[in-house]
Amino acid sequence: MNNKKLQLLFLDILTDDLKLKKEEERAVTEGPLVEIFRRKLGLTKNELIAFNVCIKKLPSPENYHGIIIGASLANPIKGEEKPWMKKVYTFIRKTISHQIPLLGICGGHQFVVRAIGGEIIYNPNGREFGTIPLTLTKDGMRDPLFRGVSENFLVQSSHKCMVKNINMKGKLLASSDLCAIQALAINNHTRTVQFHPELSVRSIRALAKRYKETLIKENFVTPQEFKKLLLSIKKTGQTEKILLNFLNYFVLPNKK
Repeated sequence: MNNKKLQLLFLDILTDDLKLKKEEERAVTEGPLVEIFRRKLGLTKNELIAFNVCIKKLPSPENYHGIIIGASLANPIKGEEKPWMKKVYTFIRKTISHQIPLLGICGGHQFVVRAIGGEIIYNPNGREFGTIPLTLTKDGMRDPLFRGVSENFLVQSSHKCMVKNINMKGKLLASSDLCAIQALAINNHTRTVQFHPELSVRSIRALAKRYKETLIKENFVTPQEFKKLLLSIKKTGQTEKILLNFLNYFVLPNKK
């Protein structure tokens, strides 16, 4: 695609349960998740177009200058996948084959890896949640996705699954103590991150409150420690650059 009007697609893979989706968005993001991306990227509704994979037939990726795939409540683990998830894998493979800029975030990160033959597992180290430190690899420090980001930086995180391996060439860009594969460069056009560059302190705290009982049941936190967890969630400072870097160094060059 090569017209003057920017067309960036936000592929919404949060859940196929529309009632749950509305509850999640009302509690955590105070509205459709795509609106957060529009604000962070400074784009209009006509420039960043939302598409719910569970409502309509998937579009052709070649109709867009770039694609962002967001978080998901579905885990792309072999044997647990629903039919709609496998359709997303096909869409991802087509996107990659057409060399269209693609950014997978959290669930999107895992879906991309699964689509190209990698393996997703439940993290044996347990859930990773809250504001956590990441470290860029040497490749990460050179990658345009992390331009202007420090070697060590903070991110917002919420996931219990992780990438175990990938079955194609890719570069590791960032790691954390509990999750070795936090960011990947799959090729010149495809990037994935396990963390949430889009979510604010308010959103992560709201997520913690929404899943308080789950966090306690998993022994991630005790009832007495929960308030301390909320206070430990803080501004990350640099992660907004990652979204803008994807727009400026991957999507916009593809528009020319």
